[in-house]
This record gives sequence, structure tokens and C-alpha cells, in this order.
Amino acid sequence: MGEGAIAVVGATGFTGGLVVEALRSRGAEVRAVGRNRDKLDALAATHPGVEVRAVGWSAEEIAEALRGCASMVSCAGPFIQAGHPVAEAAVRARVPYCDSTGEQTFVRWVFDDLAQPARAAGVPLVPAAGFDYAPGDLGAALVADGLGPLERIDVVYAPERDHTSVGTRVSALGIIASGGVALRDGRLRPVKLGALRRTVDVGFARVTGGLIPTGEPLQVPHHLDVATVYGYLALPGRMNPGNPGAGLFAGALRLPGVRGTMERMARGGPVGPDERQRASRIACHVQAQACDGRRRALLLEGTQDAYTYTAASLSELALRLAAGVDATGPCAPAEVVDAASFLAATGLSVREVSPEG
Repeated sequence: MGEGAIAVVGATGFTGGLVVEALRSRGAEVRAVGRNRDKLDALAATHPGVEVRAVGWSAEEIAEALRGCASMVSCAGPFIQAGHPVAEAAVRARVPYCDSTGEQTFVRWVFDDLAQPARAAGVPLVPAAGFDYAPGDLGAALVADGLGPLERIDVVYAPERDHTSVGTRVSALGIIASGGVALRDGRLRPVKLGALRRTVDVGFARVTGGLIPTGEPLQVPHHLDVATVYGYLALPGRMNPGNPGAGLFAGALRLPGVRGTMERMARGGPVGPDERQRASRIACHVQAQACDGRRRALLLEGTQDAYTYTAASLSELALRLAAGVDATGPCAPAEVVDAASFLAATGLSVREVSPEG
């Protein structure tokens, strides 16, 4: 590992706290960075040895707090509201960066707006490296092996349970309201929530996921020759974007006052799932179709919940970034780690399954 602590920005949030725990369990030095000194001190009291830095939310102040760190993890969500100065600070401080965002709009900003300054600074940036959307990108790298040019990649995420944190709920509202893109026939094109559905077997259930704006349409073309990339989410219960009428909810969020009301409700719920609620499984079904018609599918399975996996993924990635990677600028996960070894290290098994559809 490179010299210096690993910074966790947004360490006092639900996901940030899990990342701190995961890093400490791996023997890493941790510097917790955030805005609230009292919360940071409380975190340090429960994790002896963790250094804390309270900062204002400007790129300059955050960059100063990152000085001397070997790498960093940002859990500062919702990212479209709070994440920009953190990623900019990583470039300023020349600290390798990864984050927990699931917001495609933010990922696209990192890939588009920070590409030139990050490459000039020699800094790798790996956004969306938790359950959203590292398994899909890494699974795509594995499933495509030996197929040659690809016509299509389909990725279906399936958590067994739908217990969420405040940050996830608020971020989800932003994702639904803002829309996004998918890669279709070699071009990024606007997509509507739930406009396509895909049914697959994920081991613990047969699920139907609805189209959502995921990270893979931006990530996968960085390392694979592919014309079309779609991402889907299959949630249990009423909020599944695979349910009929999912698009109507997206339209309602754009009405005056509706999103604000929904955000207040989201912030009023539980901070995050408790240990009993987190006793669940996750799966990611990745299927490739080659230009010559051959198809192949892999199922990535985990016996942990999405938050535990995200903490494992981000902590493992931060350690590997600290050790040094042969990449600069915005990167997909598969550009900076070996897919098979990384998935094994973060608790996901991989098996080949029959192609669907």
C-alpha cells in the first residue's frame, strides 16, 4: 500500500460508516472527513485510531483535508447535491478516488467534465464502485471474454430485500426525476424508467427488472467493443421499476412540490437498515450477445446485502488504488482491477448460467 491513510469523505453517513468499518477490518489507517465535528468525534470514539477532519464543503477545503492520503472513498450523497466538490478535491490533491454513487448524472459528469483535469493530474477516478455498479461492469468484462465484438450487454440487479438508507432514498428520487441514458446502437440515448423489462433467474427467485439509468452504459464501453448496454433493477415490492406504471411515478415527481414532499418523507424514515434487515442476499445477472449471435450469461451471487457489499467493494478498491494502478482519469472498475479476483475478494461468486430471452 502507498504511504498514508485512506480518506472516507461522508464518513458519518450510513454507508460511510460501513466503509470505515470495512477499512479498519482490513488493517488500514483511516481519515474520516465530513462537515459535522460532533458526528466525526462520535465516529472516532467508536473506532479508536481513526483520524477526523471537519471541513467546509468547498473543493479547496476538502482537498486540504485529503493531503497525504494514499487514496479516498467518497460516500457524500446524494452526489448530484454534494459530490462535485469532493471529486474536484481529489483531483486538486492528486489522491486516487472512488465513490458509492448510483446516480448516473453524476457518473456522466465525472467522465465528461473531470477527464482532462484528472488525466493532467495523473489521478484515477472510479465512480459508482459499490453495488451500483461495480458488479455489472466487472461481470461484463468476464462474460464478454472470447466473444469478440458485442451487439449487446444486459445487466439486471436484484437485491433480495428493499431496506434502504436515507441517502439511497433521496438519491433514488433524484435518479427517477432526472432520467438518464442507455447505450443503444453505439449512441447514448435518453431512456424512460421501466420502458423495458427483463425477467431472469437470480438463484433465490425469478425476478423482473425495469430499465433504469445505470452506470454500465458509461463504464462498459471504456473496455469493451459493444453497441448496446442496458441496466435493470428488480426490487421486491411496489417500488420495482419493472412494475407496470413505473414511468407514471417518474412523471409525478416532476410536478411542482411533489419531489420536495417526497424528499422530506424519505429523510424522515430510518437512517438505514438494521442488522436483521441486512441479513439478505444480492445477485447480478449479466448477459452478452456477440455480433455473430452467440450468447453467454453469468450470475454473480452474494450472501450479503447491498450495503455490506458496497462497503467491501469500496474498501477493497481503495486499498488497490493506494497500492497503485496503471490508469489515470475517469475509469470503469474493470479498467483498474482484475475482475475475477476483485469479485472473489468482495464476496461475490460467479457461475455461468443459461442465457435468457
